[in-house]
Amino acid sequence: MKKKIENIPSLLLILILGSCNMPGTKAPEPDGETSTAIPKPATAAPIAIPEPLPSGYVDLLQGKIGAGEWTLEEGLVTLLKIFAGEIQSSQAGLGEGVLQAEGTGVLILAGEYLQTGTDQLVKDEVIRLVNIIVPSQEALDQYSIPEEQASSRSPGLAAPARQDLEDCKSLWSDGFPDMRTPSFVCFLVGEQIIANNAYRVYYPKAWHGDASRDAYYTATQVAILDSINAYQNFGSFGPIYFVFTTLDASDGVDTAAETFWESFKPTSEACPVIIYPSAMGSSEDDLVFFKQLIAHEIFHCFQAWHLKAQGVGAGLNSTNWWVEGTAEYFSNLVYPAANFEYDFEENFDIYSTVKPLTNLSYENFAFFQFLGNRIGPEGIIAMLRSMPTTPGLDLQVAALAAVPGMEATFEEFVRSLLDHTLLDSDRNRTVSIQEPTDIFTFTDIASWDITSRPFVVARYIIEFESKKTYAVETLVEGTGHSGWRASGDVGNWGPVPTSIGGCENLESFLYVISTTPGTLRTGTIATTMVTEAPCDECVIGKWEATNDSVLYYMQSVVSRGGDNVPTVESATGTMFLEFRGNGLGYGGYRNLKVYETGVGGTEGTDTITTFEGFSSGPYTADGSDLIGLSGTTDILVTVEILVNGVSFGSTNIPLRPEDFPVSSTLSTRYTCGGDTLFTWPPVEGITEPIMYERIRP
Repeated sequence: MKKKIENIPSLLLILILGSCNMPGTKAPEPDGETSTAIPKPATAAPIAIPEPLPSGYVDLLQGKIGAGEWTLEEGLVTLLKIFAGEIQSSQAGLGEGVLQAEGTGVLILAGEYLQTGTDQLVKDEVIRLVNIIVPSQEALDQYSIPEEQASSRSPGLAAPARQDLEDCKSLWSDGFPDMRTPSFVCFLVGEQIIANNAYRVYYPKAWHGDASRDAYYTATQVAILDSINAYQNFGSFGPIYFVFTTLDASDGVDTAAETFWESFKPTSEACPVIIYPSAMGSSEDDLVFFKQLIAHEIFHCFQAWHLKAQGVGAGLNSTNWWVEGTAEYFSNLVYPAANFEYDFEENFDIYSTVKPLTNLSYENFAFFQFLGNRIGPEGIIAMLRSMPTTPGLDLQVAALAAVPGMEATFEEFVRSLLDHTLLDSDRNRTVSIQEPTDIFTFTDIASWDITSRPFVVARYIIEFESKKTYAVETLVEGTGHSGWRASGDVGNWGPVPTSIGGCENLESFLYVISTTPGTLRTGTIATTMVTEAPCDECVIGKWEATNDSVLYYMQSVVSRGGDNVPTVESATGTMFLEFRGNGLGYGGYRNLKVYETGVGGTEGTDTITTFEGFSSGPYTADGSDLIGLSGTTDILVTVEILVNGVSFGSTNIPLRPEDFPVSSTLSTRYTCGGDTLFTWPPVEGITEPIMYERIRP
């Protein structure tokens, strides 16, 4: 249902109202010709990013105010008139519209204006429009009968007369006049009692019997039960009433539903939700999306009951980042497979390159999904309770930064986005980002500037041209974190290597982030020397050592001890190498076990040495010597001692040069031909090679 379409999308727009009286790592020495100089600044070509649709009406309003197209007063009145059906959206200059046609935020801003605005005429107009948009439950009851009294085409309920239809339609523009004994019935009302609270749905009598519309009445009742059952685990609930309004597109209303925090007293009155005909689609998928949207709006009621001080006290311009972000996240907990929130994924991708989380809205579903996966929904509610109750985005940033562990949490969030490992509530989909803050390409000596503000997911694509070796220097100032990895090396984050280059182009990612309020994290990434890169394409691919060659090599190593040396009986598991054309590689072990007997010249004393893990990083291979793979090392060597078959425990031992498949500081001789690779690790006195077989190009 929610999609980019012309003008205002036909979606669900829900507003929760209250009364109108509201409170308001050193590189090897290079060979070949060398180019060296002080890097000169380079200018990156601008990234052409199409301007996305605003995520919601508040984003649209703020954009038009910022552009000088509207004043706050003009924007509020215009949008409220659209919601009330008094002007058509096509007449309001809204451009291509918004992604989520929900009016909750606009109504909240209207309520705030009634408390702080200075133009009394505008206040009067806001009150008039709000009264049209959101009828009270008392007024609705005057024009309603219980659902039980109606069944499609039953003799007990006659089809509504034409005059009654006109009278019912005019109720909205007339503001629901007080008629204790009206001569016509406009609504059927159905009720559920859940945990002693009443949840009433007012449905136009004229629609009764229309299967395409009745399905949405039923879906509303189902969504109420599903949502309350889910949300009551996080806090108590009160009553809610839902109204299907008859204002439709012919009246200029292309919106879908709405809510107003300030129009009800959470301690004694029901929370209202208004639903427009535009919310109703024509497919089963539309019904699924509809139910998640109802769950979204019900969570706004939860916010009014449990987070009103944080929401109303700080004001929507400060809190919209969590008001809408959490409503999207929690609605997806109710309906994990619906994934309506993914309509905001593209906007998150684009906006998060330059905007802090606190300047986003619906797009923050991704951040709260990550938090929910870590601390659970209860943890999110507890975090929201710690948010400020006075206005100011700076206060929101400070409060978010003060959440225990947030610095590490935000970095893990950023990595999950770049690695595409952030799972959704259904555990199937992942939130991902594609757009970089900027793209830097190195072909020679150059320097690029990098920068980030608190809670901005600043990320850069760094490209290095092939057949060159670059000496790289990265300087970053200010508190925060940075991480680099090559494209395709998911999870293998580390510092930017000081030497990069290979047979092929290298594409990599770099993030530069901070959570410290009021700071700017800045720096440069520069190439200070460029040489011709050695390129032996024979080694490129994935290799595994034969266990026989590992056994012979290990025996030659232990034989250096002279007399009474142990015997290497077997080698099992895997020793591997991987060299990529971009100059990066891996070398390591997967459960490689070396079994020795007669240790110390004592019969019956044996050892099992286990190698596990890998080292990775840039490498060079010039046809005779290998060196590198030192960027990241995660190798564990464990020795278990057995006496007469009985284990006496195990211990971890430090890594030795011979423990690395390829040394990071000493050249490893090699020969490569076809699908066979021989290496001679740089261990003094050892002439036995290790033989590798190519398992994949």
